Amino acid sequence: MPIQDTITQAQEEFVESYDTAIDTFIEQSSLVEEEQVDPLTVLGGVIIADYWLQDLLMANAINQYMFRIDSVLDDLILYGNVNELQLQSFRLAHEQLIANYTLSLGEKVKLEVIRGIASGFSATQTKQLIERNYFLRASSVTTFIQTQIADYANLVTQTMSRDMSGDTEYVFVNPLDDKTRHLCVKMVSFGKMTKKEIEANFPGAFFDRGGPNCRGYWEIANNIDGNDQDNAKKRFDGLQARYKSKNRALNIKTQQEYYESRKDG
Repeated sequence: MPIQDTITQAQEEFVESYDTAIDTFIEQSSLVEEEQVDPLTVLGGVIIADYWLQDLLMANAINQYMFRIDSVLDDLILYGNVNELQLQSFRLAHEQLIANYTLSLGEKVKLEVIRGIASGFSATQTKQLIERNYFLRASSVTTFIQTQIADYANLVTQTMSRDMSGDTEYVFVNPLDDKTRHLCVKMVSFGKMTKKEIEANFPGAFFDRGGPNCRGYWEIANNIDGNDQDNAKKRFDGLQARYKSKNRALNIKTQQEYYESRKDG
């Protein structure tokens, strides 16, 4: 399965589990209230590591996420020197990251449920309270999951690239949709580049990719379909034409260029 499909499935699976866990959390909190037991006292003592992960099955969501992380290696072109211990280390780091992130979501959901009950909110109002929290909204969770899997793929590519010759070429792989940044469209449109060419055209992007929350990653250019490059060129040409028609400059910076410009200023 293409890695971009793996990323999509991972975020859909995790968000579905997350949304179900929230609904169950709110529902069970309402049942406690109906039993004439003070729900605020009960919720205050809830241990999220047990309730959120085990009772609400978010541990299963973590396991499914790690299954998708593992499948990235099945789809990634392995071409350079990366050993099993390094891959295990990368995997462990991501497992710890998703576990801590999931626990953090649970703690924040718990607090919002407590706030809702303390305010006398209905279950629907409490769910809306959660959805208004930027950190807890489904779109933020989706972005996190997509970003981390793409980052894992890029980490493996970076590691393998260390021992490759200077003429080895790479391409930037990224979805081309309404959420794609102008920088990422431009990087895809350039097609095959060596690391030296990437650095010359997009300083720092071999490591930073498109910046925070980027869904793209660098891949060795072997057997890469050129359709994405052609589509990206058309898309980028359209962007330039649209900006030009408004007498505006299409100013695109990599993350490195952005922070260097701020430092200089």
